[in-house]
Amino acid sequence: MDLIFYKYAATPDRVNKTPFLTEIGTVSNVMLKADTNLMRPTFILKTSPVAYNANYMLNTFTGRYYYINNITAMTGGRIAVDGNIDVLYTYKDEILNSSGWVTQSDSTTDTSDNYNMLHNDYPFRVDKDVKGLDFVPVDNPFTDVQEPNILLVVK
Repeated sequence: MDLIFYKYAATPDRVNKTPFLTEIGTVSNVMLKADTNLMRPTFILKTSPVAYNANYMLNTFTGRYYYINNITAMTGGRIAVDGNIDVLYTYKDEILNSSGWVTQSDSTTDTSDNYNMLHNDYPFRVDKDVKGLDFVPVDNPFTDVQEPNILLVVK
């Protein structure tokens, strides 16, 4: 299996990290540590300056992206690289092409000058095909009353 190593320079809460990734290099003939968790795996590879200069990696076999948590020197010129899966970037296509209902948020205030999009009083209908924000009357699936909802597009 191969690992592609990157330098990542942005916050981890981004879904699309492509503009913030700089590829450093690829290391081949990588092995998984015996009995490792695939969400937090440990990869065993030959000592490489590519791995030492990276903070992010892609497992080409599974297509999963990982933050590098730790690198441990081992005997025999090997290193163990511990990763933690980046769920947002690994599944970015599915996330960006999905829709859903948001029924609650942390915000409890509503001012006309600075309206917080995630207001608790309004359920959201997310639709990736429409751009912008609009108040639309729709049947609320959580009640029998037709309410004004906020149409929110997540891109």
